Amino acid sequence: MKNCFVLTAVLFMMVTELSFSQNKLENNYDVKQYILDLNISNNSTEISGNVTIKAVVTAASLDTMVVELIGHYSNYTYMVCDSVFVDGMPCTFQHTGDYIFIPLTTAIPQSQLISVQIYYHGQGDPHVGTDYQGIGKATYLGYTEVYNSNEFNASKVWFPSKQVLTDKADSVIFYITTDSTNLTGSNGLLESKTILPNGKCRYKWVTHYPIAYYLISFVVGPVGEKDYYAKISSGKDSVFMKNLLIPTGYYYPIHLRALEKSDLLMNLYCDKFGLYPFKNEKFGYCIVGDQYGGMEHQTMCTMDYLLMDTTFTPLGETYCWGTAHEFAHHWFGDYVTCASWNHIWLHEGMATYAEYIAIQNLESQERANIWIKPHMDYIKKYNTGSVYVPDSMIWNQSRVFNGMLSYSKGAMVEHILRYEINNDSVFFLAIRNYLNAHAYSNATTEDLKSSFESTTRLAFTDFFNQWIYGQGYPIFNVRWSQSGDTLLIVSDESSTSTATPLFKTHFDLKVDYPSGDTIIRLFQGANHEVFSLHIPKKVSSLEFDPNTWLIQKNTIKTGIADYHALSNFDIYPNPAKNVISIDLIRSSTGNNASVSIYDIRGELLLQQAIKNQRTDVDISFLPSGIYFIRLIWEGNTEVKRFIKQ
Repeated sequence: MKNCFVLTAVLFMMVTELSFSQNKLENNYDVKQYILDLNISNNSTEISGNVTIKAVVTAASLDTMVVELIGHYSNYTYMVCDSVFVDGMPCTFQHTGDYIFIPLTTAIPQSQLISVQIYYHGQGDPHVGTDYQGIGKATYLGYTEVYNSNEFNASKVWFPSKQVLTDKADSVIFYITTDSTNLTGSNGLLESKTILPNGKCRYKWVTHYPIAYYLISFVVGPVGEKDYYAKISSGKDSVFMKNLLIPTGYYYPIHLRALEKSDLLMNLYCDKFGLYPFKNEKFGYCIVGDQYGGMEHQTMCTMDYLLMDTTFTPLGETYCWGTAHEFAHHWFGDYVTCASWNHIWLHEGMATYAEYIAIQNLESQERANIWIKPHMDYIKKYNTGSVYVPDSMIWNQSRVFNGMLSYSKGAMVEHILRYEINNDSVFFLAIRNYLNAHAYSNATTEDLKSSFESTTRLAFTDFFNQWIYGQGYPIFNVRWSQSGDTLLIVSDESSTSTATPLFKTHFDLKVDYPSGDTIIRLFQGANHEVFSLHIPKKVSSLEFDPNTWLIQKNTIKTGIADYHALSNFDIYPNPAKNVISIDLIRSSTGNNASVSIYDIRGELLLQQAIKNQRTDVDISFLPSGIYFIRLIWEGNTEVKRFIKQ
């Protein structure tokens, strides 16, 4: 290709002043491969070398190639572009702001390959416009390492890239030239290590799995390594485990214990989420000398030494199991990547909840309960904000990675979803179906919703509108009294946010008797609900949500006025064999009324219109057990319990 012409003033106008926004010209091509060839020292955040981007033109034609790379900010120079080659030929360019503009003398037609090689050098210190560093340097116990952390928009701090989540590169080759005393870690497998003159060494890392731009990584330093294979108990496969560790000090035995637990995590997550997505390459950790950071770089997490734990680590207002979290990201974030930052909870909420799943299965339910409480408390300090990130905030880093909304509340929403399904086999099957449907690609919140609906055959529109797109959480005011064998419960629900005035949800009540207790599950479908339950034992007290399933606040009081002043229907006989009769107490109740029957798990079994003051309902098809019947009329509801003999 011949030399390119000089950029015009029109081209300069395409540069955005917002450092986190995307230039639309990037949509004109699809990245197929990155080839990074960089000189990296463990003692400096300065780098030099070249990056080749191989891509396919997706527009009708491509006359300007645009690549992201930070140049000058606030009188400070980050990266300097030295030269550009397009298909092997030198080309003029303009490096302005966050972008390199490369005009082409001959437009490249759709579907044709293009290869752009960019030589550059510079300082990769943290960018002033992002909370996440580009290249960091840390020293711990005399071991100095240099490493990157790209999320969510900092890849351009240290290498030319296209920062679009839906454009995963099919493969990456990463050559790292450094001092021969250093080891390196990166994505995929180490294919070669070449000794060079002057005490240098060149490493070649290759990954053939699709990878999002922000997951490309490196660690360079004079550390130790521990390689082995982890057996997957569900089959005959094993996964290569490669780890770079700081091989001395108080935390080294803790890190080794974390590796042992990671073997357990591998088997647990394979069982719950499906086979490890990158098993043909590896999994591992690179330990660096900072304290509480972690990043789920594909096939090799970068972990600060205090986060490389065996279980609880204090982080902000909550507790986390750092290795369980970052490991889970290989399913939620690396394998299936959100289609835009609106849906970041699909990464962070799901990976946070994976901590609970790990503790629940590998330690104890008691320990899992301890883990969940600070997350619930953290969420209930705030009344506004949705788990879903609105369009106006997707370039706001602190909002995208909001600890309460994207992490804790995102995790607890998954917990509530698990509660609503009330069947762990089906819950985890729905998750696996979601992951398999979007393997090595991208997904949205609606994609997750569709997977749960198709797997369970239940509707979750209300659930997602309330908990993901809505704001706040419910407050329950419960009153109760008992007359003979009838327990009357009135539940009035309000909300902490006017944006979501009602949360339609099941809730559990623990009914205490002098001789023991039992848990009943009810459904709040309106702000005001009345429940009449056949309870032959004397009730001493009620406890709301005893197993901590819901984000909620509640009060429970005794004392309700006359039962018949609240009740709108009677059912008899109770217990019943084949037919129950429904008698409406008030004639006005019959307007547009219907009844629904649910089992103890909340599954709808029958729905029938009510047209007369007395209606018979056939229950002969039901197995023996406890059921709930709900009367619905003109926006009002009342629930009673009956026994099928």
